[in-house]
Amino acid sequence: MLRKRHILGILLVSMSTLTLEIVLTRIFSVTMWYHFAFLAISMALMGSAMAGVVLYFFPHLTKPGVTPRWIGWAALGLAFSIPLTFVIYLQIPFVVRLNRTLLPPEQILWLFLIYLDLTVPFFLSGLILSLALSVWSEQAGRVYWADLTGAAIGCLLSIPLLEALGGAGAVLAVGVVAAMAGVAFAWGGRGRWLWAGLTTLLLVGLVWGNMRAGWIVISVNKAGGEEPPRLYEKWNAHSRVTVYEVAPYPFFWAIDGERWDEVIESGAWLPHALLLIDAVAGTPIQEFHGDLDQVAFLRYDLTSFVYHLVDRPQTLVIGPGGGRDVLAALASGAPHVTAVEVNPAVVAAVRGPFADFAGHLYDRPDVTIVVDDARGYIARSPDRYDVIQAALIDTWAAGTSGAFALSENSLYTKEAFRTYYEHLTERGILTVSRWYLSGHPAETLRLVSTGMAGWASAGVTDPRLHVAVVAQPTPGPSTEGLATVLFKRTPFTPEEVALIQERAEDLGFRLLYAPGLPPQEEVGLFIAAADHEAFIANYPLDITPASDDRPFFFNLVRFGDLLDPSLSASGVYRTSMEAILILLAVLGISGGVGGAFVILPLWLGARRRGLARPSAGLLFYFGALGVAFMLVEVPTIQRLTVYLGRPVHSLAAALFSLLLFSGLGSLWSNGGTQDGATVRRLRWLFPALVGIILLQVLVGAWLLDRTIGWPLPARLAVTTLILAPMSFLMGMPFPLGMRWAGKHRSGVVPWLWGVNGVMSVTGSALAIALAIHIGLRLTLLVAGLLYGLAGLAMGRSVGREHAEVG
Repeated sequence: MLRKRHILGILLVSMSTLTLEIVLTRIFSVTMWYHFAFLAISMALMGSAMAGVVLYFFPHLTKPGVTPRWIGWAALGLAFSIPLTFVIYLQIPFVVRLNRTLLPPEQILWLFLIYLDLTVPFFLSGLILSLALSVWSEQAGRVYWADLTGAAIGCLLSIPLLEALGGAGAVLAVGVVAAMAGVAFAWGGRGRWLWAGLTTLLLVGLVWGNMRAGWIVISVNKAGGEEPPRLYEKWNAHSRVTVYEVAPYPFFWAIDGERWDEVIESGAWLPHALLLIDAVAGTPIQEFHGDLDQVAFLRYDLTSFVYHLVDRPQTLVIGPGGGRDVLAALASGAPHVTAVEVNPAVVAAVRGPFADFAGHLYDRPDVTIVVDDARGYIARSPDRYDVIQAALIDTWAAGTSGAFALSENSLYTKEAFRTYYEHLTERGILTVSRWYLSGHPAETLRLVSTGMAGWASAGVTDPRLHVAVVAQPTPGPSTEGLATVLFKRTPFTPEEVALIQERAEDLGFRLLYAPGLPPQEEVGLFIAAADHEAFIANYPLDITPASDDRPFFFNLVRFGDLLDPSLSASGVYRTSMEAILILLAVLGISGGVGGAFVILPLWLGARRRGLARPSAGLLFYFGALGVAFMLVEVPTIQRLTVYLGRPVHSLAAALFSLLLFSGLGSLWSNGGTQDGATVRRLRWLFPALVGIILLQVLVGAWLLDRTIGWPLPARLAVTTLILAPMSFLMGMPFPLGMRWAGKHRSGVVPWLWGVNGVMSVTGSALAIALAIHIGLRLTLLVAGLLYGLAGLAMGRSVGREHAEVG
């Protein structure tokens, strides 16, 4: 009999599982690369699938008198396995260096071992949930409700755990939650309850001891070698922020050699401390003592070029990080600077331990620091600015969902550029600086194409008259330089073009394009081209304008170009190649593990041991559900990242609503235990689900676009309104199918659980690939198609069963 304590235990197991998945996403982004965030999703789903195999081969575990006891012991195993496997993972010498496009064989082996090691906790949690679904299949709706509700709470729990305890501490705390599940399952059994209570106390002590003594240290493997001592470290749901040491020289992104010598010889410079986000993306904290003349050398940087064109500009800086761009604006005469930083840990570092070093920059009366998503803040702001600056905004940090999208993607879409356009004054200029490679300037070309598309969508008839591009010359075709692209609200006048040309020559930079001047290099030729679409189509890399529907600005390499050796010379494009190659490697490992440990054992068991075998219709039904659910989840989170602002908000709101309302749908589906009630619900469910997904595709983006300027509580309400009906319906097919299978094909329930898990892994990777190549809306449309086909397959299975009974 399914009791309340069992429901509580299932909820806590699911809570611990999703919290661990999200925390591992953050840790992988720090210790490896953001590409590996997908690994956590894959391991969670695969471990759950593998649990179904065990139950298929050992059906006696699902006997009503045996199952609760096994669930209790499995919960304690889960509690112990979480810290144990994590410590083992930290000892595996897996190293990914940026100068490689393919993983060497020994690193693939280490990655495989990491996969197997960290899959163990997810296997145990999957075993608990599959045991519960098997023995209480008549109550599958209540079981699935507890599973999804616990997962919804877990996605919220990960945020305060990372903030308060850091990466390692959060993992240990997840073990405590799992131990509490063991207490719930063991309640009433004196011996098991004692063991569960002692396990909980032991893990609480481990969390406390690690807080005080730092027993478990997460080292960084991105570059190999030893990590230097840290002056500062802070974890949150965005990233890990560290500062290592003060560098005794000035910091420039791009400066002419003669100007560098001039600055060094004059002694008119100050040192800096480099703040790193996820151990790789740097933002300097400039030493400052309150005298703006002492930081005038910052004006020589290419990222500050705009301040040579506009006098006393009211300025907004996107992603100020350590504050260097804010200082450059103030030193150039800006009367006030608004700085919008999405990561509170970065602001906390500048305002906290480095406040004196930074001259209390973020507390000055002429600086307003806002912790928010810059695009959303600008869209909601009534203000207009003379300068909006975005200089090298890239954290290379994985979105917390692990959905293979960088958190800055929403800043680089044509819709975002239209927002910037609408918030410029008549003399206003948007200045965006990105890496520039003379031989393959694809990133600069994509920036230009996206910005011009944004200007065109705002009603500009000829965006070419509004653009200028200044670059730092590079010594060779394989060395990154820097390009600053200027987008002016009104056309550049001949006098302004002459000033740009004069200041570029004076500062030692190369003018690639300005209206009325001969275009230089590929960037200039592209802007001046009469047919931009033809240029984009014929270019070897993907430079199509990024949009909110296809927001993957940094993904420059098409699948067909993955092994092109000419693209591996640049770190910028190599990173894009690595992202796709590692996704394929993880998918390959997942497929191998799924085939070897799930599909093959199930097939052999059915063939050689005479165990029950599900019909093809049932297999397709549960497999399609696994893929379709992921095809909804991934694009939904990405779309809401743009809408809600901070990636943390989008994750929490999207996953919480998706899982909570899916859980409520599962609970509602539990009503009516008669077979006829199940069949009737299955008949109307899928047409309704396909219809509401189609409605999302048609009007969802329109609704989000019309309400993006609303206050956050109102936007959260809109998010709930959009997600609740669809999620409610999405929570019903799995438990309804499980209930029907449990009644008519009880021996195949583990089979169906395993297939659903394996196909969910495939679905998560497929969702990413589809979103990159066909867009988020069409990915949702594919999900609707799969749900429709799943409904047809289930209908055939039900009809065939009735025919056999009749």
